This record gives sequence, C-alpha cells and structure tokens, in this order.
Amino acid sequence: MSDKMSKNKYMVLLFLGLFLIVCLFAAIKLIQEKQKVLTIRFSETVSTAGLTLLERMYDDVDSDGKNESIELFTSAKKGPDGLIGWDDGQRWLLLVRDEGKKFPLFDDYVQLGQLQFWVGIINKSQIVSPGNVDLERHIYVMISGNSLQLSDYYWDKQSLGFKKEIVFNPPNQWDVKSSYKYLNFNPDLIEPEKSTPD
Repeated sequence: MSDKMSKNKYMVLLFLGLFLIVCLFAAIKLIQEKQKVLTIRFSETVSTAGLTLLERMYDDVDSDGKNESIELFTSAKKGPDGLIGWDDGQRWLLLVRDEGKKFPLFDDYVQLGQLQFWVGIINKSQIVSPGNVDLERHIYVMISGNSLQLSDYYWDKQSLGFKKEIVFNPPNQWDVKSSYKYLNFNPDLIEPEKSTPD
C-alpha cells in the first residue's frame, strides 16, 4: 500500500514539475513577444534639415478623421540630372506629421539598402460594410540592405503614439538582393503639401 502511495506521489510530483516547466517556457515566450513591441511617441527634436524628401502621402493613420502626412526622407542628395547620389549607406527618416506633432517611425542609417513603406487598411471587426471606426490603418515598413526586415506600425490610442512590431526578420541573414525604387528622383511620389499646422 505504501509503495502504491509513494508511486502516486512520485507521479503527481513529476506531473507538477512538467507543468511548471511548460508554464515557465510559456511565460518566457510571452515576455519575448512583448519586448518586440515598441512605442513611438512624438518628438520635438527631429529635424529634416539637409534631407531629401523622396515620398509623401496623406492618410488618416490615427483614425481621428483627419489625414496625417507620412514622409520619407534620406540623407542622399538629388543631383541636377535628377538622379540621387547614393552612397554605400545613408540615413533614412520616416516621419508622420499630425497637427504640429512629429512621430519619427524610423530614423536610422541603412547600409547598402533602402526603406520603403505602405499604408494598409485592416477591417479589424471583419464586418461586411465597415465604417471608418471599424478600420485600422497600419504602416508597413520594409528595410532592405544586408538583411531584410518588415515592421508594422499602428496607432495606439492609450499611449497616444505608434506601436512598432517587427513581423519579419529571419535569423542568420547573410545578404539580400533587392531592386531600388528610389534610384531616380520621382516627384510623382510626393503628394502636394497640404496646409496643415506644424
């Protein structure tokens, strides 16, 4: 009888130990996932002086009923022939302007590559005829250079800033070959400036 109780206690302890290990791994995974989300708040110090505007579009990316300006800049200069004087790497700045506030979604150096962005509209409620309140805008940013990374930026009402999630960044990338959208300066990519208070 005591052998049977001892065996049962052993099985219960073994089960509890395995359960704790699984819970520990799940908690670690959740913490790692949470660390991938970054909040970007407005900045008063970001400057576009000396940068070349490559692209600008307007969209209501914070769902407040008013369009924000989404602007892409680089430190490479436009030559008199209309070509951009690309170097091995340059600074890239992706900026959202909203009623005088500037949100630098990306402001960094990209080696042997470039940055591109898209605005996607998501029907988060999955209803048939969504209204504007049912739609959520996401700014997808792809950085290509020595590696490839795709990030998702979306407005977070609670923090009054953009959340950034890296959705694609394979480990052990060695090199990436890509086309260059901004090789030639294209003024058609720059929507005319609208009168918005800055």
